[in-house]
Amino acid sequence: MKKNLLLIIVILGLMGCDNFLEPKSDTLYIPKDVTSLDEMLLGSAYPRPTSTSVVISAGLQLLDDDVTCTSASGEVSSYNEPKVNSVRYIYSWQPNMFEEAAKVSMMYRGMWESQYKLILGANGALDYVDGVDGTYNEKTLVKAQAYALRGFYFFNLVNIFGEPYNHNPKALGIPLKLNSGVEQEDIARNTVEEVYKQVLEDLGDAEELYLSLPKDMQHKADLRTSLPMVQLLKSRVYLYMENWKEAAQYAKKVIDDWDFALIDLNTLELSTGTRTYYPFITRESSDVIWLFGQGGDITNYYSLETVGAGYTYRKIFNASAELTDGFKEGDLRKEWYIFRESYRFPDVFLAHGKIKTSSSTGILLENNAFTQAFRLAEAYLNLAEAAAMDGDETTALKALNDLREKRFTPGAPDVEVSGLTGSALVDKIRQERRLELCFEFHRWFDLRRYGMPSIKHVWNDGKGPVEYVLQEKDPGYTLPIPEVVMNQNRALIQNKLASPR
Repeated sequence: MKKNLLLIIVILGLMGCDNFLEPKSDTLYIPKDVTSLDEMLLGSAYPRPTSTSVVISAGLQLLDDDVTCTSASGEVSSYNEPKVNSVRYIYSWQPNMFEEAAKVSMMYRGMWESQYKLILGANGALDYVDGVDGTYNEKTLVKAQAYALRGFYFFNLVNIFGEPYNHNPKALGIPLKLNSGVEQEDIARNTVEEVYKQVLEDLGDAEELYLSLPKDMQHKADLRTSLPMVQLLKSRVYLYMENWKEAAQYAKKVIDDWDFALIDLNTLELSTGTRTYYPFITRESSDVIWLFGQGGDITNYYSLETVGAGYTYRKIFNASAELTDGFKEGDLRKEWYIFRESYRFPDVFLAHGKIKTSSSTGILLENNAFTQAFRLAEAYLNLAEAAAMDGDETTALKALNDLREKRFTPGAPDVEVSGLTGSALVDKIRQERRLELCFEFHRWFDLRRYGMPSIKHVWNDGKGPVEYVLQEKDPGYTLPIPEVVMNQNRALIQNKLASPR
């Protein structure tokens, strides 16, 4: 048998991540029962915190307008300077960002390779599940998970390396790898439109399979994909496609058909001593639908520091003033969603938050903590935006105000939005989306579908500010495919590269 399974090779420890199309070993071990195959799916197709080599979003938050480094003071130590400079290439949208960043850490180029590795794990489960022992429900659950995961990775990849769907669906997207076998030839890129079609097919198959299962198997608090996860992702996909009716329909399913609940920030209490942050990205949160991701997605930038007089350590990256100024009087999210730098600088907001940490300051990520989640709040925002764009302003305002009620202190001015229509209402909803989902890897993708507006970044590592500008509809809004990937798959065509900045 010549077929290779990535998920098998991962378990044997024989796979490298230097070629997303061609695992390196012919050694095979094929599970005989569905339980073993399900365990392999968990280990080879899920982006778990324990999968330290799987980083699917590293660097993405450095690209948007919620992050700045203008509040740094002091200078970077010579020891840390190479790492800081590698991050600077991403922060300034350089066309050679992956090559320069990879000189220090391989995690940055891993956004491509890690996700194809996970796709192969999902494909392996789909290729072999019908041939193993197990009940119909057990096999159906494996298939549903595999389709959900593959659809998610294809969607994530095409929004990193392909142009926005609503801008140019005929542009080149990513290769669609739909089985676990070794390809005899290199695979060319499918169009953005073709990738979206496959994403919807995968999510449709996952949804149909979940619906064929008993209710208690459609969603479990076991950190795996589920029917509401699929429905929320379909709502997001349709939103990006500007299919407003379907986006609203699936958002309402998540809100109405399940027992998730928005966390009322008014019920959270500040400790009287050292500041303690509530961890929103955990399985205990009532609004969390699915958890994924690991520390490498964020620690590559938030731990970088400068050193000033008296060994005063300051973080290089902070939340931008444009973001923090958006939180108005009575909005509790500014207090709970964004970590402060330290007790010495309580008014300096860092460029991350919501995660589970191992210190009261929110600086250190707890071992094996998840860094990303599908949350119920997104469903309200998807519903609000889709309804507003479709002319259903009553539904849009209700969804928006239902969310804001849980985010503002009672009686705060303008807590209830009213009287807005048309583009003013859409703008308000999108601003609300920015505040609610800050530092959850949504902003860069949202800026792309909003028309790719101009962004200015200022770099200050203690040696003086340098300004970089991403122009409106700049080629830099579509990331370059790493050269190492281009060299392995000669059928790939590189994206139009931005000019060096």
